[in-house]
Amino acid sequence: MTNEPSKKRLRVLQIGPDRLARGGIASLLHAMGENAASFENMGVELQFVGTTRPGSSGVFHKATAFVHAVCHVVRVLAKSEVDVVHIHAALKGSLIRKTMFAWICILFRARYVFQIHNGGFFDRYPEIASPGRFFVRIALHRAEYVIVLSRYMRELALKVGTVSADRCVIIYNGIADPVHGQLPLVEKHAGATKIVFLGLISEAKGVPTLLEAVEILGDRVGEFSLTVYGTGDILAFEKELTSRGLNKTVTYGGWIGGKEKISVLSSADIFVLPSRSEGFSVAVLEAMAHGLPIISTSIPGVVDAVRNHIEAVLVAPGDAAALAVAIRKLLKDPDARIRMGVAARRRYLEYFTMEKMAAELSEIYALCV
Repeated sequence: MTNEPSKKRLRVLQIGPDRLARGGIASLLHAMGENAASFENMGVELQFVGTTRPGSSGVFHKATAFVHAVCHVVRVLAKSEVDVVHIHAALKGSLIRKTMFAWICILFRARYVFQIHNGGFFDRYPEIASPGRFFVRIALHRAEYVIVLSRYMRELALKVGTVSADRCVIIYNGIADPVHGQLPLVEKHAGATKIVFLGLISEAKGVPTLLEAVEILGDRVGEFSLTVYGTGDILAFEKELTSRGLNKTVTYGGWIGGKEKISVLSSADIFVLPSRSEGFSVAVLEAMAHGLPIISTSIPGVVDAVRNHIEAVLVAPGDAAALAVAIRKLLKDPDARIRMGVAARRRYLEYFTMEKMAAELSEIYALCV
């Protein structure tokens, strides 16, 4: 009796920001690296190269990181050390860098997939200057598959005509279970209801709208607290708190990750993210995994993750009055918070685990070779 030869693993090179950087794509790549076993179980060996370095500033340091990444990719492609390249892109500088890597793959006749993480990519694609649009169009056209994060993104991609229907696929982000199945689905504490925000502190994430909503809820001061976690223009944010007189209700918690993030979400009662645009929010998935009810906006990406009045209360982006009503509703109804939290946790386990994402990506990689 002879032993069957073991199936060769697909070697996949992930190109994106450094995994220790801050931001959604970096967080996703970090999670993929931490859970490489999920991909190994599917016959995939992951490799990573970062086009940026965490904490680096200045043109020289950024250029050095990019050149290092280019040299690495050229070397591994020249030596045929990878089977598939997976390029992760957003907009602006990210799109320019990742388009260049796509063209390197084209020159080496390497198979690659191009994943777009910015929910507004295809809305803004026609605005790209003609020379740049040409290079992006070829990069998308020559990809084995273009991966998008929502139904809306796929519909618009097909409408714009940048990619054919058979090569444009939706793969939702997935995260590893942060609590490993040990989730106490009960009220976490007595006293003021804890609301948390995680994300870039910016207009795109709806932070001004959120502060306006809190101001509207002035009659409920003391019943809740809001802590904002993330990066952005912190000085402007804190000035806004002072000018609105919200310092007693709203605090800035800094940027958090790892065990600190798990601790924050485990002790929270409500997660809020009133974004104007999303690709597919990892922060929303993290809140769902912790069994938190979600208050967010009815925009592409978010509506793919949660359903209104089941896992979340969704309002129109930019509508501070509606956001205040949604917050007030969950403040007054602890039972609804628990019910939505249970539903959010259940939906996460069914659709958005790291194992599910790994299985779907591995299937795409296999189709490339």
